[in-house]
Amino acid sequence: MLSITFYRPREYFSGFFNKFVTWMTAGEFCHCDLVVHTTPKDIMNVVKDIYTAAQQGDYAPEDCQRIITQIESNFFSTGFRKVVQQTDVITLSFSALWGLPLTTRVLNKFSHDSWFRIPDQEISVAEIKNINNMSKEKTLETLKFSIEQLGKGYDTSGALCSWLPWSDSNPQKSYETYFCSEFCVIALQRMGFMSDMVAKHTTPNALYQHFEKNENVYKASEETNVDESTKGDGRGDIN
Repeated sequence: MLSITFYRPREYFSGFFNKFVTWMTAGEFCHCDLVVHTTPKDIMNVVKDIYTAAQQGDYAPEDCQRIITQIESNFFSTGFRKVVQQTDVITLSFSALWGLPLTTRVLNKFSHDSWFRIPDQEISVAEIKNINNMSKEKTLETLKFSIEQLGKGYDTSGALCSWLPWSDSNPQKSYETYFCSEFCVIALQRMGFMSDMVAKHTTPNALYQHFEKNENVYKASEETNVDESTKGDGRGDIN
């Protein structure tokens, strides 16, 4: 399953700039993340395929080392290895934060830190919108794309101009830089969603409003996204 998490200008985002952006874009939110829910086994299989391809030079030369470095720092760490061994389903959040490269972190249901917790009714800083009508194949394809983009820079000019109404005359399936909602929209457009939206001119609030208006579209279930046959045997081999 895929989700989008939306963050209000509180706690980590409580600065004046985030509050100003929230007000300027006519909503409650200043940031959003793409979230992938799947098994440790599926994650490590995708990681292995990408890592091997990068080592063999299957990506552009400028991308190979970036991808290798990001995989080693995010998925070969002791902390991630522990998560793989302790859970049947992992929730990965992909974030494009102001001025920082695209990064990822693991969310869970019990963290006292809202940045590492799957949003629920007890957390006022964030909301989560689930995309239930996403096949497992498309979920893993989105995971692959997201991992391949890790380490790419922040699209500062795009973020500053995202609220302006003009259209992007040359939309692409990937970019060298991203801001938060731009990355989320591009990832979902690759899967056939949000074809009427312009990624470079979609703010977190515009994306949230899209989900509110199209709630029934994303509630329909296409298939079980985390293969039930892998639950209980989902811990991946990370060697």
